[in-house]
Amino acid sequence: MSDQENRDRERSSSPNEEEPISLLEAFDRALGLLPPGEFVRDRLIMLRAEIAAQEEMIGDAREMIEKLEQVIKKVTSPANRIGTFLGSTARDTAQIVVGGADYYCNVDPRVSLAKLQKGTRVLVNEAYVIVGDLGFETAGPVTKIAEVLGSDRLRVGSEHGTQSLVLQRSAQLAKTPLKTGDEVRVDANYRVALEVLARSDAHDHYLDEVPELPWEKVGGQEEALEAIRDAIELPLLHEELFAKFRHATPKGFLLYGPPGCGKTLIGKATAYNLTKQLRQKSGTDMREYFMHIKGPEILNMWVGESERIVREIFATAREKRRQGYLPFLFIDEAESILGTRRASRYSSILSTLVPMFCTEMDGIDSLNQVVIILASNRADLIDPAILRPGRIDRKIKVTRPDKAGAREIYRIYLTDDLPYAPAVLEGFESRSDAIDALVRRLVDEQFAKREENRLLEVTLRSGRKEALYRSDVISGAIIASIVERAKAMAIKRAIAGAGDEGISETDLQVAWKSEYLENEILPASDVTEDWLKLIDYDPDNVVKISPVRSLVRGKSEPQSGVI
Repeated sequence: MSDQENRDRERSSSPNEEEPISLLEAFDRALGLLPPGEFVRDRLIMLRAEIAAQEEMIGDAREMIEKLEQVIKKVTSPANRIGTFLGSTARDTAQIVVGGADYYCNVDPRVSLAKLQKGTRVLVNEAYVIVGDLGFETAGPVTKIAEVLGSDRLRVGSEHGTQSLVLQRSAQLAKTPLKTGDEVRVDANYRVALEVLARSDAHDHYLDEVPELPWEKVGGQEEALEAIRDAIELPLLHEELFAKFRHATPKGFLLYGPPGCGKTLIGKATAYNLTKQLRQKSGTDMREYFMHIKGPEILNMWVGESERIVREIFATAREKRRQGYLPFLFIDEAESILGTRRASRYSSILSTLVPMFCTEMDGIDSLNQVVIILASNRADLIDPAILRPGRIDRKIKVTRPDKAGAREIYRIYLTDDLPYAPAVLEGFESRSDAIDALVRRLVDEQFAKREENRLLEVTLRSGRKEALYRSDVISGAIIASIVERAKAMAIKRAIAGAGDEGISETDLQVAWKSEYLENEILPASDVTEDWLKLIDYDPDNVVKISPVRSLVRGKSEPQSGVI
């Protein structure tokens, strides 16, 4: 056997065979074996150009076919589903929810099961295998928490007639403190609460700032202040003594009386002074949280919405107590939401709202949790279930100020540092004495039983008629308005350069008359029900109330349709 044959045999038996070559490369090798100048070689060189062109065309066609195959594969492949990851049940198995249905499914090894968090979106193929992690959804439905169930579950819904649902917390909310009334964003399958929405709290529009308001700034209500201090301050400041006598602390209080006489002011003063004394006693930085709620704000046309607002209010108060605040729940115009459950425009709402309020009040142990204060012009319209002992334990009447009370209120607003006309200060050794004398003269004239001060004629059931004067419907709000009117007149006179730059006695007298001719507090009609809110009479004993129309009005006095 020749050496060439041996080399060919070894090449054919070698395990490393040569890689296949293209047609053009094989043609070039064959062409290289022919000697130059051969006729056949020249013809083959011309043929090579055609072979190269055809091979390039075949390559382009093959590439186009591959692209078309990829497009066909994409448009004919089934769509992947998006589910919500609920947890891992085994090493390579996960629990997901897709379209409201639960599945135990496998996980693609390329997806890290350890990195998946409860509530994240996952990509699921047609075999229901998790093939991708899409992270947390950034949009979705929003609902309110109705109840926090343990550390991992939330009850939502039950508003506007919707069905209640129980949700799990996502990994993002696992350690977030949540409470009733918070708004949370939910996944599309309504299984997991994903995010608590940052908002100015729903209850913040009830929050009212409590100014620095010591008891001395509440004038003309000595009896009411003494009663509320005994009822509220003593149980909290002398807790040990009350426990020794086993004396139950009251839960709630009712401030009732005509409008403008300081019920809201007394509520704020109670919050300020009580918190101040508790702060001094305990040595902690305790602050008040005064929730000023107007009754009509709670009424809502949606079924169950008013009840939800009541639950949210009490839940907020309890939450603030846990945060170290002393919450005060002050409900103004309480008769509008806690009225007797009789036939009325809101009878269907009140029939469920009053029991809901009673239930929430029964859940409060004492003043140590929440201080509840109701305020009303018509306490006779409040449902007896609210006012019974054990709920509203103290009823404190806020009366209209008498002469001494009126002088005290005037001195709160007519301070020594205000500018007064020289005639007011003339003849007195001290500025304070001059202002005291001015107030005495003003109050004596306003409380005089003269014809020009007559305001109402009340006909009682017995047939007897009684006359009421302007001083019989005076209030702290009216006195404050009189002083503001007098200040406005003095300022206007000073701007005009008329001299005498200060408040004069004439300013106060004119302001007194203008207040009763223009005051919007007084009803504009003869409707007895409207006037009963202003006078201190038993509604069942009043037959008729007639405003006195024969008031003498000078040309310089403002005209009004009120009286």
